[in-house]
Amino acid sequence: MDALLRKYGPSFRVWHVEEPKLLFGSGQAIEDPKAGLTLYGPVSAGSVHRSAIRLGLIGTGETVQATKGFLQQLHSRISAGRNSKGEPLDRVLHPDFPGLGHDSPLQCTAELIPNGCETLTDREVRAALDDKSRQTRVERMVSLVVGRVLALASKDPAPDVIIVVLPQDVRDGCRAPRSRGPKKVFVPPHIKFQRETEAEAEKVGQMMLFDSGAVVEEEDEEHEPLYLDFHNALKARAMRGRVPIQLIWEPTLKGTRSKEDRATIAWNIVTALLYKAGNIPWQLREPDPRTCFLGISFFKDGRTNDSRASLAQAFAQTGEGFVLKGESATWDPLERQAHLSESGAERTLKRVLDDYEDRFHDRPTRVVVHKTSRYSVGELAGFRRALDGVHTHDFLALGDRGIRFMRLGHEPPLRGTVIELGKRNYLVYTVGYVPSVRAYPGMRVPIPLEIIEHHGDSDSERVCREVLALTKLNWNNCRLATRDPITIAFSKKVASIVREFGSSDPPEHKYRFFM
Repeated sequence: MDALLRKYGPSFRVWHVEEPKLLFGSGQAIEDPKAGLTLYGPVSAGSVHRSAIRLGLIGTGETVQATKGFLQQLHSRISAGRNSKGEPLDRVLHPDFPGLGHDSPLQCTAELIPNGCETLTDREVRAALDDKSRQTRVERMVSLVVGRVLALASKDPAPDVIIVVLPQDVRDGCRAPRSRGPKKVFVPPHIKFQRETEAEAEKVGQMMLFDSGAVVEEEDEEHEPLYLDFHNALKARAMRGRVPIQLIWEPTLKGTRSKEDRATIAWNIVTALLYKAGNIPWQLREPDPRTCFLGISFFKDGRTNDSRASLAQAFAQTGEGFVLKGESATWDPLERQAHLSESGAERTLKRVLDDYEDRFHDRPTRVVVHKTSRYSVGELAGFRRALDGVHTHDFLALGDRGIRFMRLGHEPPLRGTVIELGKRNYLVYTVGYVPSVRAYPGMRVPIPLEIIEHHGDSDSERVCREVLALTKLNWNNCRLATRDPITIAFSKKVASIVREFGSSDPPEHKYRFFM
């Protein structure tokens, strides 16, 4: 059998992309975010860096007290501790958090502003949660918290970030029910367009391009609408205060129900606070600084019956990110995919380029588009027509068709492994074994990302290297990387927040308001 496979079996071109390096303070480059922050500090240090992050705080009496204690701990070194067996955790995988302070490598402090605490009384919380309807509970709780957000945002000076720390009973009272036995529906990742019958769902699993979706619970329209989620509604409605919020649940703060060690929790929260306060923890080293990366995904608008909206997330090499609600999209029943019209694609990209020029006072020289479905002829024509003054472009369709490769030995494929399946069709292992940490930092078999289509000017090595690099721009935590590039990694989460605005645009477009 081995001889037959060697003689007649398919062959693939395979190469490995080295782990992309990130830029930190003083222009120093290194692969790992935690090591880079510890050794060199944030890339924004010494320029527009905010060295004192002003915080506001909202919570119950107990969570406010716990958060104040946690903020004090953040100004000291925090070790990872031990695992469930009492053994010290690997310091390469779980490095200590160095602590905040003026002498800290992170070069910042985090302090509450004067009179910066807004306490939710037990009576107020109980009144908000005292209703049989989850929708009503969510609406009351969101209104309660947003009222406090607006109060803190109106202070002078206003906080840079408002931390909202809520107890577990609020989470339990506002989360979607799981025990009513709702209908099970198969939906592809990144996209939730229409309600299917169970028989149709089986066809989706066989016919969809992105055939590795998930079975989700579909709620009855006569009860709670799918879009009314506490986290998303809070993020959306709190934007009126023009101050980013950081939502933390009490068990995470105390480490009682988290799978992450104390140092990792500190790393993740501080990295998010740095970015939301306007700092840039790290940025990409390799891409041309005048490249604009754009992610386009689709979602069902929960407040209208006839539109499927697109979502554009643009990122520059500097770390600036902004979110735009795109044009309405149409559902192709034959391809079972959503597409923009030719004019809609042109308007979407022109809007992004105009916004880019407003922010950076120049047009990009190159545009890279990542989309979560194949490109129609009309989309390609519309995007290309919008490229006025842009020298080069690359349009990629990203997804997962369930294709896997195995590696001999006990470890999964190396992160950065690229396998060419066909012309401009590649598998990229954005997750896998990482030699620098001597481990695969994951729980399950790594699933590669597929570049299903590539239309444009650059070679395969460049676009695959950039996809891998963009997995390292998740400033919502301090991990080495995520599976998906930042252009589409948060498409579902951001779409759920944008969906709360209905037909209107969000009052804020900076990415840190959606994190």
